[in-house]
Amino acid sequence: MNDSSAGFVFSVPYEIAVVRPLRQTTLSEREDALKAAFYNTELIRQELIYIDLSTDSGVSSLSTGQLAAFTGASGLEPGMGLAAEGSRAFQSLKEQFHAIFGFPYVVATTQGRAAERIWSKLHVKPNGVVAGNMLFPSTRMHIEMNGAKVVDVISEAAHDLASAELFKGNVDLTKLEAVFREQGENVCCVYVELAVNSCGGHPVSLGNLKAVKVLAAAHQVPLFLDACRIFENSYLIKQREPGYQNRSIQEIVRETCDLADGLTMSALKDLLVPMGGLIGARDPASYQKAAMQGFLDGVQPPGSALEMMSVALREIFAAESAVACRVEQVNYLWRRLNGGVPLVQPPGGHAVFVDVKKFLPHVAPENHPAEALAAFLYHMSGIRVTRGPPAAPSQVQRGVELLRLAVPARKYVQGHVDDVAKAVLYTYAHREEIKGLKKTDKPGRSKYDPSYFAPV
Repeated sequence: MNDSSAGFVFSVPYEIAVVRPLRQTTLSEREDALKAAFYNTELIRQELIYIDLSTDSGVSSLSTGQLAAFTGASGLEPGMGLAAEGSRAFQSLKEQFHAIFGFPYVVATTQGRAAERIWSKLHVKPNGVVAGNMLFPSTRMHIEMNGAKVVDVISEAAHDLASAELFKGNVDLTKLEAVFREQGENVCCVYVELAVNSCGGHPVSLGNLKAVKVLAAAHQVPLFLDACRIFENSYLIKQREPGYQNRSIQEIVRETCDLADGLTMSALKDLLVPMGGLIGARDPASYQKAAMQGFLDGVQPPGSALEMMSVALREIFAAESAVACRVEQVNYLWRRLNGGVPLVQPPGGHAVFVDVKKFLPHVAPENHPAEALAAFLYHMSGIRVTRGPPAAPSQVQRGVELLRLAVPARKYVQGHVDDVAKAVLYTYAHREEIKGLKKTDKPGRSKYDPSYFAPV
């Protein structure tokens, strides 16, 4: 290599220190497993799964640093309590959070849902309106439980599954302005989800977020972020948005946060931990109310969870290749399938989304094509996938149905990803064999229980 060379390019920023055997089941075993689970792949026993792409939330592999924090003496120290400042683990997390995200105040919770619930209690008023960009179902539910309604202001490109638009998560500024004009003082806030899960994990550009901030500030309305996938969003900005190719992911994260009045975050996604949620705030009053609400709700995480989040933040930005490796593995699977299978275009950051209507045009909606596709894929390969997050109202109106292949970080090697690609391509080649499912029931089951199915 000469002096002008960039040097060797490293592809994977970690080594495998611990392995767990995977059960390689037979076709008949998987058939029995499907029958026992009433053809709902969510109910299949974990030990009968070869590769699990049902979620990437809370199931990514831990680093040795995170494991040491969880099992070491420091992880046994007290959690936040009523006086969070008395916890060494919380102080460590607070310092890391402030250095990376810039918010002076942080409240830690056990889950992102707990963070959303507290945020909604503080910032959403009855009969109010929240403008959002196809918000995640739990976010929408917490807003509605507090007596407000969500008005979707996502760009129309989000509904065009075949569009090559690079930032489908963007807010439609014309729609947002109309909300301000029509709802006036009823608008509680603007809530922007980064790397929008419901439309394929697609990012929001910084240019768009800056324009949203200008509009919100003009109407004296706060701007909040659902930042559970802020690292993926920042990586995709670096790859796709002009002017950011030479910026670090940490710089992009900070510029994103500088536009917001606060954020909520599930740490189970980008921080690769099994427990944790975060609320970022700029003013002490909001912090104090959120901290007290977290104490009253009983959602304060133990010291070990605080330590694991703190370690994750240090490690991620010690080598930004960790974020790149995670997103590029998803992109690799997308490229293996693209052209052979109808996919949501372009690739997102955490999952590959299949357009079920184009995959199974012969299966009627009432015959649950997404669940039938997932069941067939498991039967043939032992690979578990599930339908995407519950569709947003605008997606329901358009009849959108997605199957999500969520890739946990640091969990599977390239051979696993190749196996997934082969299995999905095989399924597509044999798609005419999939006839659909019908719902069944048993006396005494709650409407909230997972659905039971049987072959049509």
